[in-house]
Amino acid sequence: MKKTLVAISAVAALAIGSVAPALSYPAGQSPTFSLSSVSRLTPGDTVSVVVARVKSGCSVFLSWDGHDYINTVSATVKSSGKTPVMTIATPSTAGVYTLMTGQISGTCSGGSAVTLSRSITVGKLSSIVAKLSTTSGYVSKNPTVSVSGTVKSGSVAVASKTVSVSLRLAGSEVKTVSATTNSSGVFSANFTGTSYDAGSYTAVVSFTANSTYAAKSKTTSVLKLR
Repeated sequence: MKKTLVAISAVAALAIGSVAPALSYPAGQSPTFSLSSVSRLTPGDTVSVVVARVKSGCSVFLSWDGHDYINTVSATVKSSGKTPVMTIATPSTAGVYTLMTGQISGTCSGGSAVTLSRSITVGKLSSIVAKLSTTSGYVSKNPTVSVSGTVKSGSVAVASKTVSVSLRLAGSEVKTVSATTNSSGVFSANFTGTSYDAGSYTAVVSFTANSTYAAKSKTTSVLKLR
């Protein structure tokens, strides 16, 4: 896949007690964070990163924020003010993650301490459209409440995807069932055998992340039963 380099601005955190303007290393230039990007990253792919404009001999650490199960990688800045190319594997499940350096000290940046970061999408994102319906709006008529909807990734239907559907009354869970999308990404589920109290109902449709799709959750509009 074709790779390009994308420059990322520093997310700067002023050193405690510092009130003077930052003097980056080299003077007037903030550290930068450049990475190889591909049209679509999948879990297990590698990302190549070069950090530049940092003092020679300083160490730079790289990791996925909040994901300690992925080893941190590090490199020593060369005389050119750049690190060698650092490679790090993407997380094993799809999602939106933050790739970041450890804090680069003011001594190494030539000014304020900085942390560089970039939000990266791994795998595919999807959307859920869902609606609650009922055979009757009155609990005295023993209605059957059902939910139907679609799951898509962009304009493409997500087929054979199992979703969890949680029916809730005023936020409290009443019953949870599962449903699977068909070839068109359509799913439906009935909450049969359920006794209903009057009130405002919603359904939360969700699925967990896997190696292809990031986790997603959607809450329907309110359905009122009297």
